[in-house]
Amino acid sequence: AIATGYFFTQVPGGALADRFGPKNVMTAALFLSAICTILVPTAGELFGLPGMWIVMALMGAVQGPMFPTSSVFLSRWMPAATEPGMPDEKAWGTSMLDMGISLGSLLIIPAVTSLAESLGWKNTFRVVGVASLGFVALWVLLAANTPAECWFISEEELQYLDKHVTKPKVEPKGTSTEETSSNSFIGMPFEMAIHRGLWAIFIAHIAFNFGAYYLTNWSPTYYKDVLGLEPIDAKYHLMMPHITNLLVRVINPMLVTAVAARGFPLVFSRKLFTCVGYVMAGACLAPVYALRSLNPWISTVLFSIANGFFGMAPLGFKSNYLDVTEKYVGIVAGYGNTLGTVASIIGPKLTAATLEKTEQNWYVVLGTVVGVNLLVSINYAMNAVTFPIEKMIAKKGKEKE
Repeated sequence: AIATGYFFTQVPGGALADRFGPKNVMTAALFLSAICTILVPTAGELFGLPGMWIVMALMGAVQGPMFPTSSVFLSRWMPAATEPGMPDEKAWGTSMLDMGISLGSLLIIPAVTSLAESLGWKNTFRVVGVASLGFVALWVLLAANTPAECWFISEEELQYLDKHVTKPKVEPKGTSTEETSSNSFIGMPFEMAIHRGLWAIFIAHIAFNFGAYYLTNWSPTYYKDVLGLEPIDAKYHLMMPHITNLLVRVINPMLVTAVAARGFPLVFSRKLFTCVGYVMAGACLAPVYALRSLNPWISTVLFSIANGFFGMAPLGFKSNYLDVTEKYVGIVAGYGNTLGTVASIIGPKLTAATLEKTEQNWYVVLGTVVGVNLLVSINYAMNAVTFPIEKMIAKKGKEKE
């Protein structure tokens, strides 16, 4: 239900964040999500499972704008690394966002489990919803669309960000740029929508969700059917990949700092983290099935290292969302996350169909993930760019004139 609602609102939400400011969109998303959480048990009491499904689908719909809106926030706060050796704060911000998501997911599970044991599942929903409303109040107090709107920022920091953060230009209606974008119902110039640099990011995002959701959804089945471990016996094995992924996300900011300090070009940094993440994750997954007769911890170590490298890849391609556009950050991030959502939905079903058709041949399943990772790495290395694509299109248009 949540995925159904989530799928349809990411692009519209990103467009709203571009137009009206990310704080307003995020505030609405957080507030409505909290209200839906509170209403889930009431909907169940009044209308049964259909009522709960509808409310949870609405929850997914109001949460859909969160990723593209977060990207718009980062684009308006994170300075661009305009010269080799400058800190890559866009990648740092993206890494911190990912780390926050992982920590939140890790902490909420034991919290709601304890609440459910003492209060019951219905009151647990209500408590989480009320606590979320408290966070919304804190958010409204502290969040700001831009550094200039922040009430507690220092003058020194404001001057630095004003100098180094690129501000999206609002062009008057009737200009050639405005007309170009309005000619397409997709919300951006068509030439931009089909640009190889943009699709390098989209394809990397699709591959990330495909591979990451394989590890999340199919590891319990693999441990049971291949390694002979029931879920209760495999619980520590299943935890380890999540722990290594979180640890890598924690050290990601340090990796970003180290690469930037050595003066590598920004495009090299984006390609380095993306390609190393995918290639090494694939290298760890490739021999797993062949080693199934050994101690299960061998498979666990390989799965864990692979998931750690999956945690590194977003340092490249997710940060790249903030490089390739200044005007359409929310829309672009919305499209990318929507495509990633499709992969996360289709991927597990594709795995199930593959196992059924091949009589449980895990070589094919794992080989598919490895092959996708390698192809995506090659594509990203060849096509990723770090300049605003709409500016390049506008420049070419002027040259033709």
